[in-house]
Parts: sequence; structure tokens; C-alpha cells
Amino acid sequence: RAFSHSMPPMRPVLAVALVAGSASAVAASKLPLKKSSLGSANEAPLGLSNPPSWPASVLLFEDSDTDIQAKIDAVYATNGGYDPVNNGQFVDSRYALMFKPGTYTVDVPVGYYTQVLGLGDSPDDVVFSGSKGVYCETGSPDFATGSLNNFWRSAENFRSEAIEPWWSGVTGMLWAVSQASPIRRVHVATQMLLYEYVGGDAACFASGGFMANTKVDGQVASGSQQQWYTRNSEVSTWMDGVWNIVFTGVLGAPASHCASEDGQYPYTTIDTTPQVAEKPYVTIDDAGLFYLNIPAPKTDSSGVEWDLVGGETVSFDSVYVADNTTDTADSINLALAAGYHVVMAPGIFQLDSPLQIVYDNQVILGVGLATLVSANGNAVVEVADVDGARVAGLLLEAGPYETEVLLQWGTGSGYGG
Repeated sequence: RAFSHSMPPMRPVLAVALVAGSASAVAASKLPLKKSSLGSANEAPLGLSNPPSWPASVLLFEDSDTDIQAKIDAVYATNGGYDPVNNGQFVDSRYALMFKPGTYTVDVPVGYYTQVLGLGDSPDDVVFSGSKGVYCETGSPDFATGSLNNFWRSAENFRSEAIEPWWSGVTGMLWAVSQASPIRRVHVATQMLLYEYVGGDAACFASGGFMANTKVDGQVASGSQQQWYTRNSEVSTWMDGVWNIVFTGVLGAPASHCASEDGQYPYTTIDTTPQVAEKPYVTIDDAGLFYLNIPAPKTDSSGVEWDLVGGETVSFDSVYVADNTTDTADSINLALAAGYHVVMAPGIFQLDSPLQIVYDNQVILGVGLATLVSANGNAVVEVADVDGARVAGLLLEAGPYETEVLLQWGTGSGYGG
């Protein structure tokens, strides 16, 4: 039903989930990147190391660690929960919770500016076997507010075996979010819940979300979700929805239906996705070395694709990890100009000039909701007239000065895809 709600004043924010164009099909192999593949021979090596030196905002876990739950709970105490309501909505802290392959019995609540990343080659390599596993609860127990402010968080690349009884007769993985809270490349072995009921007159409102490259063995219950987009996934069955539930390339999706009536729900279903490139992701091998995986574009696709078919795997010897406590626009652009990919670690980067992608197939990937703020009214990312560039996993934010554009993609004189 129709409703209105109020929100506290917000800084202008653009969430960049994935921007991708064409890229050459390159066989996947864990070899150092040839800089010439990004445009020219690298004449300014930066002495990068693998494994990289992650800042404190990246928490790296293995399943034998004994302090995982305590560290997760400490993050959530500042960035999540509803005591107070929408706790952490405007904090400065950002976190990436990285999990090496293994089985974890911990429960992982996901609050604001927090990303959960499995580091396996397959989602099934990182297993959360706890009752709740990875989950996101409503931001307010008042159903009219509910999850409407549950923005700016994400989870990817793991298997959930959650069986928590969230309310009477309802169990599974809970992901009660609204916009800018994507879930990708996940295998849910049980049910999946996209909303939460905490008692009272109605389920907590939730408004919009995104799921891709995800397989749900059981039922997906969208409940009070007003709008949701699922792409290139597999589901057993789908239940409920309020206004606008959209599927492209989803095996098991319900048939299209206009309006909520006659026991049916408002679904728009398209059998295949015309063109897409999945978001780049990070993995680790048995020796503790990190890799940036760049999926190839595909056309007319459906279902999950967890193998890197035709994509590229790049050693972190050729990936510059940017740290907001030490890096500037100049230092990051030095790495980009030298032909490196860039991974932005969790944090807020005050940029007085734009980061510039200048080579075909170059990647800027944020982890932990890395945030790029325009310090001088400038764009924060500019992509030259190149093909195959990827910008993903970032929050782009206006600063104290009027800003006409945050992301400039091409000049209009070339493809810039």
C-alpha cells in the first residue's frame, strides 16, 4: 500500500555497483599482468607486493581464528543495529570482512559501510554454517521505517547454510535491505528472506534491492519488498512482492504479471540478460597470494556463472591497493598511469582531482564501501575513451562545493565502453 516516510538529511551519494563495457576474452591464469595489455609497457614499477599490506579497515579471517566473532561484533557495534535506530548511518568507518576458504560457525551481522567477501574461487569454498550466518536485520523495529534506510552494505562470494527461525515458521538467510546493498555470487543452501517481521501490525517496510549471480536452493520470500531486481541467478521458487519485482536471466523466476491481484504479484520477467559483465572480485590461493578476477562480458545469458569463463585473473603484483590514510589523487593516478589496476581499501578518500582510467580493460574496484569524495567540485573518476574499463564497489560523494558530475565516462568523441 502507499505510504510516506521521512529520512534525516543526507549527503549526496552515488553508489556505483558496476560499470562495464566490452573487454577482450583472455584465458584465466594466475600470472602477473602484462602491463602492455593495458596500453603500454610499464616504465614506472611501483614495487607492489603480494600479499598486499591491507590497512586496519580490512579484517582478514581464516576458520581457525578464535576471535572472529568478537571482531565482527565490534564492527557492528559502531556500524549496525537499531539501538539507536539505524545505528551507523553516517559514521566515517568502513570495513571489509574478508574470509579465506573454510567453514565458519560465526554469525555475521552486516551494518552500514560493511562488506563481507569470501575469497574462494567458488562461493562454495567459504561456508557459513552458523544459524544466522551472514545476515542483515531491519534498521528499525517500527514497521513503517523498518529497512527503508538499510543502504550501503554488501555481501559476496560465499555459501550460506542459515537455518535461523527469524519468526514463526520462517527460517533461512535474512537480507532485509533497501537500495545500494547488493548481494552477489552467493549460494544460499536454504531459504532466503528479503524482509523482516518483528511483530505488530505488519512486516517491516523494505524498498529496493539487487541480487546477481546467486543461487538459492530453497524459496526466496520477498514479502514487504516494494521493488527488487534479480539478475542472472537461480531460484527454486519466489514468493510475494509489493510493487515492482524484476527478473532478467533468472532460472526459476515467476511469470510476468501486472499488479497485485487474484493471488498474483507484480513481476516483470525477461528470460535472458542482453549484455552484462559481472563485477570483478578478489580471491586468495593456498599460499596466501591475492588475485583480482575480471569476468568477461557476455550476451543473452541466464543463470549463475561462477567459473571465470573467458575472463582474466591478475596477481596483486599488478594491483595497487589504495589506502585513504596515505594515498592522494596524485599517488593513485601515478599507479593508474603506470598501467596498474587499483583496489580502493575501505575508507573515505578526499580527492582534489579525479582518478583517471586511461587504458583499455583497466579496473578500479572498491572494497568495504570505499568512498570517494569530491574535495574541489571535481569529478572523482574520469574514464578516457577506452574499451572494457570497470568501475565497481564504490560510493561516489559530492563534497563542500557544487559538483556537476562525479563520474565522467568518456568524452563523447570515442566509445569509452
